Amino acid sequence: MKLATTALLLTSVLLTSVSALADPNITISTGTTSRDYPLNSEQPLVVSLVKDAYRFKVVGVTGDCTAPQSQKIKFSSPIALDCQQPTEFDIKIRFSGDYALTFDNTQQTLKISRASKKRTENTFKRPIPKVECQVYNGGEVSIALDDSFTEGTSLREVFSGKQVVVQNQQVTLTPSPTSGGMILLERLDATHQPNLFNYRNANIYFVMVDRFNNGEPSNDHSYGRRSDGQQEIGTFHGGDLKGVIAKLDYIQSLGTDAIWLSPIVEQVHGFVGGGDSGSFPFYAYHGYWTRDFTKVDENFGNDDDLKRLVEAAHQRGIKVLLDAVINHPGYATLADLQFDGVDTVTHSDGLSSRWQDWQPKQGQNWHSFHQHIDYNHTNWSQWWGKDWVRAGLPGYPSPGSSDTTLTLAGLPDFLTESDKGVTPPQWLLENPGTRVVARDNYSVADYLIEWQTDWVKRFGIDGYRVDTVKHVEGEVWQRLKQQASLALDEWRAERNKHGEPFWMMGEVWGHTAYRSPYFDDGFDALINFDMQKKLDKGAACFSQMADTYQDYANTIASSEDFNPVSYMSSHDTELFFSRFNQLSMQRNAANALLLSPGAVQVYYGDEVGRPIGPYADDFHQGTRSAMIWQLDQERQALLEHWQTLGQFRQRHPSVGAGLHREIPQANAYVFSRTLADDTIVAAFVGHKAKP
Repeated sequence: MKLATTALLLTSVLLTSVSALADPNITISTGTTSRDYPLNSEQPLVVSLVKDAYRFKVVGVTGDCTAPQSQKIKFSSPIALDCQQPTEFDIKIRFSGDYALTFDNTQQTLKISRASKKRTENTFKRPIPKVECQVYNGGEVSIALDDSFTEGTSLREVFSGKQVVVQNQQVTLTPSPTSGGMILLERLDATHQPNLFNYRNANIYFVMVDRFNNGEPSNDHSYGRRSDGQQEIGTFHGGDLKGVIAKLDYIQSLGTDAIWLSPIVEQVHGFVGGGDSGSFPFYAYHGYWTRDFTKVDENFGNDDDLKRLVEAAHQRGIKVLLDAVINHPGYATLADLQFDGVDTVTHSDGLSSRWQDWQPKQGQNWHSFHQHIDYNHTNWSQWWGKDWVRAGLPGYPSPGSSDTTLTLAGLPDFLTESDKGVTPPQWLLENPGTRVVARDNYSVADYLIEWQTDWVKRFGIDGYRVDTVKHVEGEVWQRLKQQASLALDEWRAERNKHGEPFWMMGEVWGHTAYRSPYFDDGFDALINFDMQKKLDKGAACFSQMADTYQDYANTIASSEDFNPVSYMSSHDTELFFSRFNQLSMQRNAANALLLSPGAVQVYYGDEVGRPIGPYADDFHQGTRSAMIWQLDQERQALLEHWQTLGQFRQRHPSVGAGLHREIPQANAYVFSRTLADDTIVAAFVGHKAKP
């Protein structure tokens, strides 16, 4: 997970080749984050940038233009673009603010300038892509099936519920007016068969626990955490494991096979400054700033809550995936330094006896708490210690520049490559409720693997979503997979239970749908950062997914151990709904995502068009807005569409794991998916013609 607060405000996916995108796109990146945008010559693209050094990369420019090998990059002056290869250049932004990127498709140039100060809109809204698409003129349509179903087979169309019979290798019916032009055909006797579950068809529901549902208000301010009384951008909102348990039936109704929970382990107690300007207190509500890897954070509940959640999910046939973070622990906050007795504070004016209560005075911001900390103090040796992490502190190893030695977003970097025996810091050994025990000759990686595996051993966790894969050595991931697999087998044997092998899904930032060597490090699947940008056109016209589906299906078929997990929204990129702010586009994007080959991940609230929340000058925070439970009629209809589609996918392992075959015919995009004796046919007949 990327959590930089002073880098690029909007993050997404690094483009890997010119062929990856057919239309002009621009990627704007810093050292740790990147974000891609579509370019069009009809209106400038306005983006918010903070003071930093950026690399710009433009791809997909058409024509025969050739940019000079070296050109002077100046603000408000045309920059020549290349039609044959990516155009890349560096720019240093000296003043935070909005910048307009004007693309001229005739001259093949790009101009970057400060945007008008009149702009007050906080939400970037894309124009709907203009693509050629089938048009539905109403009435019945005939869908050719080739040999997908035998003659005389009774089929059900999922969205309308209508029954049809295969005659002359085709069916004739009227599409549902609310399906987005989609027709889904299955055998009339099709039912969900849990014993046929296939991870290649997994539908994974990602819950950011704190923002999902509050099941126990009494724990909302554990460890002295506070609300800010303002927009509550970076504070804990109260979501917890009891809240997830209360919504399991809802999650099940979406056709969910597995729940991915954001990290639930104890987080740092205090805050850091949020955003480039320190405009809000930023707590570890998201779960990626760990303090103790062995216990549940009290804001999220306790062991009994986790046990109940796993049992209740398993009763519904839903697997539970925890989020494994091995690259780094959390920041040193005032609250934790005081709680642990690591006195590196100057006790200057403005710091009360309870350091957690510090607030900025006039002329200060939430970054100003650093003024009270002496980062040259020798007492830093009492923190994690030089044998545990890299950090810019006295006596600690300095961060490096490689993926495995850098300090991601300034977080202390665990020395996972070291084979030196270490002892946990005293404050951690004495942490109330900890399961941390000093071991003889354990390395940093040995401890981290033990702590992660313990959750599997105690609760029967089905798998891990693994954070920041490329920032930790592959040998560590191999060991985690091996030991977690043994732990799950032992847990099941003790209870006479059976199930699929322990499953690991990795986050390799920017990875797309191909089999890379990361699959040799114990990963069963990798998150696919490619799909999100494909969905713009896929939501505008479903048949735009044809090449993507064929590519994904071909790659899956060519390798037995490869599985992409595609998504439309995430906590580290953006909400798809915020791109267009149209429920019809959200519905159409659901069609494109949930019918994709391979596994899929649904971010909580995708199914109801959850709006972006307040974010000040850190766009990530807006993607983690509170789940909406009170739905108007339009959002209720969107939810029902999503439930129909998700349950269809769950009934048919062939959707994600099957052989993909396009069935050519005029005025429709039609394909079948087949796995063993499970076959479905999907057809897109176009959006209804406007009167």
